[in-house]
Amino acid sequence: MKTESSQWNNNTAFLLAATGSAVGLGNIWGFPYKAGENGGGLFVLLYIFFVITLGLPVFMAEVFIGKKGKSNPVSSIESLAAKSNSSASWNIVGYGGILASLIIAGYYAVIAGFVLNYGFLTASGVEEGAAQALWTDQQSQFGDMTMWTVIFIVASCYVVANGIDAGIDKAMRFLLPMLFILVLAMVIYGAVAGDFTKGISYLFSWKSDDFSAATVQAAIGQAFFSLSIGMGTLMAFGSYMPSNQKVSKASGVVVTADTGVALLAGLAIFPLAFGLGFQPEGGSALVFETMTEAFARLGSVGQFVGPLFFFLLAVAAFSSMISILEPSVAFLTQKFSMTRMKATGIILIVCILLSLVSIAGHNVWKDLSIGALDNPFEAMKYFADDFLLLLVGTGMSIFVGWRLQKVVDSNTMGIENKAMMNLWIFILKWVSPIFLMVIWILGNLKVLFDYDLVAVILAV
Repeated sequence: MKTESSQWNNNTAFLLAATGSAVGLGNIWGFPYKAGENGGGLFVLLYIFFVITLGLPVFMAEVFIGKKGKSNPVSSIESLAAKSNSSASWNIVGYGGILASLIIAGYYAVIAGFVLNYGFLTASGVEEGAAQALWTDQQSQFGDMTMWTVIFIVASCYVVANGIDAGIDKAMRFLLPMLFILVLAMVIYGAVAGDFTKGISYLFSWKSDDFSAATVQAAIGQAFFSLSIGMGTLMAFGSYMPSNQKVSKASGVVVTADTGVALLAGLAIFPLAFGLGFQPEGGSALVFETMTEAFARLGSVGQFVGPLFFFLLAVAAFSSMISILEPSVAFLTQKFSMTRMKATGIILIVCILLSLVSIAGHNVWKDLSIGALDNPFEAMKYFADDFLLLLVGTGMSIFVGWRLQKVVDSNTMGIENKAMMNLWIFILKWVSPIFLMVIWILGNLKVLFDYDLVAVILAV
């Protein structure tokens, strides 16, 4: 049984919820270190280019499906497929988004659990030179990891269970302003206490020697992941949009805010790291080793700045996790007429079970390789981020561009200029599907089969 979704009380609610979804852990450290490793300013320009030319159009397509379908990702696609005389099998795109969001929730909660734990560890003080050993030790603690992960999942599910107004909207009105204040505070502190000039150079300088075909792939991948495209979240939140809110304008605001936070995060992290004599590394090492060691060297000051930094990460993780959970909860409540509390309870159990697999990938199953992937944690990340999200994004582009031409209307989109509307449809029809599938094929060949097709072509 399908039921229509509720509605945000005001236009600001969607902007806050969608921004909270997009601005997550990937923005705070993922974007900065990828920029530094992939050509600096060249990567930044490519990232912004792909956000505008690919990310924003597909973002708008996903929001449109939700707003026009007025239901969860699966039911919205089924409804629009019926209106356009298309096959109901298009609902596989919605199911793919929900599956991706659940898998992401399973490993994302584990990272967030580490963040919560490190907030307390840095507050109590970390000895100089101990950060690397501490990180190794923390990953070996299955019980402690499970405790912090479950705390994070339960807190996130509590907000989601309270509904879109009393839960999600209320939480985002508190979390998002706090997130922006904390990011700005860290930027100011980095500028004062760190090497701001070197940080800017690392992030924005034009390093042509580091540029390769992989730079383009990294820029597109970061653009899609950071905008929460393909998880079903934007369809779910779009279904709650008030009738007078326009998709294009709202999408533009969210995409701009997301990109701005990513740039500010780099200006917050790298000046401090360089100022203390560190060469930033990527991924978990940047946060849980390099930055933790940096705070240790600050002594008593680090016992204040460190927790502030991890609190910033926790706020970003919490706002994103709430959004990640919503598509699956909306699906259960609307498709099977469950109460929101019951649906959230089911998703809570599923997330905990998935997170246990992810946790085991750090310790008891850390040597259990899955194909070409090192462990279950890496397998979950790969399958969700690099496999499913690009497929779902491609599916949405094709569905809206090719099947919904007669359903798309300028009033819902807020695009009065016919040429701009035609350009948007053209991108969804041709540009984004081709680009995304090329990136999907190249990425999978490299990860699963260690076959660099681009390198082979360039060598010919």
